[in-house]
Amino acid sequence: MVLSEIDLLMDLLMKSKYIVAITGAGISTNAGIPDFRGPGGLYSREGIPGEKIFNLEYFKENPSLFYEAMPDLLHLFLEAKPTKGHCFLKKLEDLGKLKTVITQNIDGLHKKAGNSYTIELHGNFEKFYCLNCYQEIFEADEAYREILNNIESKKTPLCKKCGGIIKPNVVFFGEYVRDLEKALTEVQKADLLLVIGSSLTVYPAATLPSYLDDTAKLAIINQMETPYDSKAKVVLHEDIDSIAEKLKIL
Repeated sequence: MVLSEIDLLMDLLMKSKYIVAITGAGISTNAGIPDFRGPGGLYSREGIPGEKIFNLEYFKENPSLFYEAMPDLLHLFLEAKPTKGHCFLKKLEDLGKLKTVITQNIDGLHKKAGNSYTIELHGNFEKFYCLNCYQEIFEADEAYREILNNIESKKTPLCKKCGGIIKPNVVFFGEYVRDLEKALTEVQKADLLLVIGSSLTVYPAATLPSYLDDTAKLAIINQMETPYDSKAKVVLHEDIDSIAEKLKIL
């Protein structure tokens, strides 16, 4: 009997003991967070130069451009709830299958879903810091709420200690991604690498599947084709939420 792609994916999930997931924007679009590069995304909005808004050097020279665009986006991140795709990964962790989530997203939804080991390559909005004195401001701090109030008013928040520009803990163009070595190590440990909602075209995350052990399997769930489709054991060009429903693991 020839297994369907869904049955084959289920078989891989059940037989695997060390699953590592790589996730991109596609897992969060059903939470109301548009892909930055996709239709309706931040980079496609009129009047917002996408190549500059997340550029570190431009931010240092003109932080107001970033903060004028941030109120709506920050609301999306702070108010978004995990999707069925996020809950599916949490269930795989609960079953003892999923060991690590490596994400390109900055929305924090994997942590909200309860995944215990998440590598956020591009950072998050859990803290801000001063570009001058490097003082950090965390969510529990009163100063964090003041920063959010400034952003609501489209004002650039400044450090109370030295007057420097405050920046979110998000990776901009011109900065190194976070914990790449840890991500590489986890991929090398995996017996199944599960790619969800990522085109695998944004570097350096796009290189991660190439570090998979020769004996390990690759499964891809993404609505568009990826450069690794031909190397994958399973490829599903569908929405992750619909796949999660079909798998009936939740």
